[in-house]
Amino acid sequence: MKKSEQEKTPYVDALKKYLKGKYTGFDVPGHHQKPLHTELSKLYTSRIYKYDVNAPRGLDNYMNPTSVIKEAQDLWADFTGAKRARFLVNGSTSGILIMLLSCLKADDKIILPRNVHKSVINGLVLSGASPVFIMPEIDLCTEIVNQISFENWKKAIDENLDAKAIFIINPTYFGATCDLEKIVKYAHSKNMLVLVDEAHGTHFYFNDKMPINAIKAGADMSTLSVHKSGGSLTQSSVLLINNDNITDYMVSKSVNLITTTSPNNTLIASLDAARKFMVFNGQKILDRILEIAKFAQSEISKIKGFKVRAREHFLKNGAYDFDETKLVIEIDKLKLNGFDIYNLLKDKYKIQIELAETYLFLCILSIGTTKKDIIKLIKALKSISSKYYDENIKYEDHHYFKSFPTIFCRPRTAFHAPLKVVNYKDALNEVSKEMIMIYPPGIPIIIPGERFSKEVIDQLEYYEKINTKVLSDHKDGKVSVIDFENWNNSEDKK
Repeated sequence: MKKSEQEKTPYVDALKKYLKGKYTGFDVPGHHQKPLHTELSKLYTSRIYKYDVNAPRGLDNYMNPTSVIKEAQDLWADFTGAKRARFLVNGSTSGILIMLLSCLKADDKIILPRNVHKSVINGLVLSGASPVFIMPEIDLCTEIVNQISFENWKKAIDENLDAKAIFIINPTYFGATCDLEKIVKYAHSKNMLVLVDEAHGTHFYFNDKMPINAIKAGADMSTLSVHKSGGSLTQSSVLLINNDNITDYMVSKSVNLITTTSPNNTLIASLDAARKFMVFNGQKILDRILEIAKFAQSEISKIKGFKVRAREHFLKNGAYDFDETKLVIEIDKLKLNGFDIYNLLKDKYKIQIELAETYLFLCILSIGTTKKDIIKLIKALKSISSKYYDENIKYEDHHYFKSFPTIFCRPRTAFHAPLKVVNYKDALNEVSKEMIMIYPPGIPIIIPGERFSKEVIDQLEYYEKINTKVLSDHKDGKVSVIDFENWNNSEDKK
C-alpha cells in the first residue's frame, strides 16, 4: 500500500456522512443525538450528544468488521508492518486478554516477567494457562524494575521447552526496553509464540529514533495503547497480529468474549484519525519531543534534590535500550518522598505528573508536550528544592525481596476455589486466591495459586511497617486464600 493511501480516514468519513444525514432516531443511545441540557452538556456543550451514535448501517460492525472499520484497521496494519490489526475500545487490558485467550488453552505454559500488568494474571485465570515467571533486573537506586536480559530469557526458554509462548513487556512503564529482536528470534527457534505488551510504545512506530517496535522485531502479537502516546482518546487501543497461524477466528472469538457489544464510535474514530496524524506528523513532532527531553534532562539535573535517570542509567541497570520520552526523576536529599511531590506539584503548581514512587516520579513527554510545559516544571522543581532540600538527609537502606513463592495450582483453579479470609500473619502455607502487589517496585508478591511462605508474610509485614501502598482484595490486613475444608469438588481442582 502506498503512503498516499494513509491519507484516508474511512471510519471518520463514514461518521461524517452519517451525521450529515440528520436522521430521526428510534434506536439507542436514548438521547437520539438531541441537545440535552445536562451537567455534561454544560461541560462539553450539547454537541457531545450529537456525535454519540451507536452502530447504524454504514458504520460497519465492530465485532465482525467488513467495510469502514476493516479499512481503517487495514491502514493500521499496513503502516505498522503487521499482517492484521483490530481496534480495541477496552484499552490494552483487553488486548492482553485477547492475546492470551487467542494463543493459550488450559494447562498451556507461558513464560513471562514477574512485573506483568494485572490484566496478564487475569488472562491466566480466563485462559487456564500456567505461568513460568522470570524476575527482571531491579534498579537499586530507584526501586523500579527494568528488563530481562537475553541470557535470562534464553535460560528460561531452554528450561521450559514445552512452553507455548513467552510474554514480553516492551517498553516498561519507565521506558526500559529489551533486546527484543534477539529474544523473538530465539523463542521462534524453539517454536514459541511471542506476545508483547507494547502499551507504552505506540510512538515507536512513528519515529525512526525510537527503540525497535514489536512488529519490526518479528513478534507474533502486540497491543498498543494508542491513547498513551499516539493521540487517540483514552481507552482506545490497537491489537496487531503478525502470524497467519493466529487466525481471525481465534482472535474474533476472544474479542467477542471480553468486549462490549456497544463500542463507542468516537473511540473508533479517534484511532482512525490518530493513525493518519501520526503517519504524516509523528516523525517531526517526536523529533521535537526528543529535543525537549534532552533540554529537560539537562536543566532538571542542575537542580539540587533531583536526579534525572536517562539512557545511560537504564542501560547500566538491565535495559537494552531506553525511551527518552520518559522523564524519570529520582529524589535526592529532599524532606519529601515521591508521593509528597506528586501532590505538591498538583495542588500548588498546577502540574499533573504521571505517577510517583517513594524515591522517584515520572513525567511522560508526548505529542502534546511543549517546551513551555517543561519550563513550568523546571520552575516548580527549583521552588521545591529551595524549600525542601537538605544535604544532611540520609535515606534508610532500600529493602528488596527477589524471590517469589511456589505454585500450588493454576491461577484459574485458585480463582474458582472456595474462599476463606484470614489475617496475612496467619496465612503461612495457605494458597492465595488473590494477587497482592506492592508499589514500589511493582512486582506481584503473590498471585492466585501460589503458597504464602514466611518470606511473603515478612514482606507484607515490612511494607506495612514503612506504610507502603499494598494493592489487594482487603484493606485491613486480611487476605483471600483457598478454603480447603470446603473444596470437595475434584472438577474444581483441574
